Amino acid sequence: MILDDVEGTETRNELADIVTSLFDRVSPPAEVVARADRAAAGHLDLDLWNRLSGEVGVLGLTVPEELDGGGATFAEAAVILELVGRRAAAVPYLGTFLAIEALVRSGATPAREAWLERLMAGESRGALTWAGAGLEARSDDGSWEVTGTVDLVIDGHGADVLVLPARTPDGERWFAVDLAGAGRTRRECLDLTRELAELRLAAAPALTLTEAGDQTLGDVLGDLARTAVAVEQLGVAEQALADAVAYAGVRRQFGRTIGSFQALKHLLADVACEVDLARSLVEHAVWAICCQPDEQGRAAAMAMLAASRAAVVATAESVQVHGGIGFSWEHPAHLYFRKARSNEVLLGARAELADRVLAAEGVRP
Repeated sequence: MILDDVEGTETRNELADIVTSLFDRVSPPAEVVARADRAAAGHLDLDLWNRLSGEVGVLGLTVPEELDGGGATFAEAAVILELVGRRAAAVPYLGTFLAIEALVRSGATPAREAWLERLMAGESRGALTWAGAGLEARSDDGSWEVTGTVDLVIDGHGADVLVLPARTPDGERWFAVDLAGAGRTRRECLDLTRELAELRLAAAPALTLTEAGDQTLGDVLGDLARTAVAVEQLGVAEQALADAVAYAGVRRQFGRTIGSFQALKHLLADVACEVDLARSLVEHAVWAICCQPDEQGRAAAMAMLAASRAAVVATAESVQVHGGIGFSWEHPAHLYFRKARSNEVLLGARAELADRVLAAEGVRP
C-alpha cells in the first residue's frame, strides 16, 4: 500500500479493500490471462472499467470538491494504479486519469467545462500525449482546430478527448481535442493489457488549456505520468514477487519444497531488496507530488528508474521460479513480464530518466 505509514492510511486501506473486492468479483486472478487475450484483440475489460468508474468513482478521486470531485490527493490515485499493476487489469485508467488532471490543473477553461464531468462519470474516455511535433492548431473566429498525426497514444484507440500540445502562430499551446472524427489505428503492444494507437486529426475541434508558450502544464503532467507508471510498475513487481514466493512454498522437488533450497532463497531475497528500494523511491515521488512540488521532477525520474528495474527483475525471476509452467501462455507470469518491459520504455528511454536526475543535481548529462 502506497504511503502506509503517514496521514490518511485508514482511508487508503479502505479504498484498497473496496477496489480489491471489486477486482475479485469482476476480474478474479483465474481469469487474468483470458481477459488479457481479449484485450490484445481490441476488447478491453469494460465491465471492470464501468464498475470502477461507476460504483467506486475512481475517476473523480483527485478532482477538488468544488468541482464535484472526491477532493483526494495523488496518494489515493496511487492506490488504484498500484492495484491495476498488481492485477494486470485491462482498463484505460492511466490515459483518462492524466486527461482529468490536465483539465483540473489548467484552471477554469471551456475545455474543463466541456469534458471534466463526462470523464469523471466514465461516460467519456481520455488520453494524453506529449508528441506535439508536426501538429498544427489554427483559430478561426476564436474556434481552434488541430491537424496532424500522433502515434503510440496511451489509451488512445477508444478515447473521446485527447490532451496534447500543438504549434500555433504564437507558439505552442496545450489543447483538449475532440476525437469524434479522428482516424484511428490500433497498435500492437508488448503489454497485452495496454492500448496504444495512432490518431489522425484533420481540422479536429479543440479547446485551449494554456496560453502560448506556457510549458508549466506539460512539465507537471510529465512528472505525474512518470510517477503514475512507476506506481503501476511497483504493483507489477510486488505481485510477481508474491507469486514466486507462493509457488516456491508449494512446489516440491527432490522430496522438499523448492523454497527450502538456499539458492532460491537468495534469489528471492535479492528480488525483495529491489522491490523494497523501489517502494521507498515511489513513495517519495508520491509524497513530492502531494506535498513538495519543487521536488517532484527528480523524484518522479528516480522512482521510474527504480520501479522499472524492480519490475523487470521480479517478473523475469518469477518466470524462472515457476519453471516450465512459467513459460506457458496459460500462466499469467508472462503478462507481468510483458507489462514490466513495456512500461519501462512507455514514457521514454532509461537514459532520458537518468539525464533528468543528473540535471536536477546540477550535473550536465
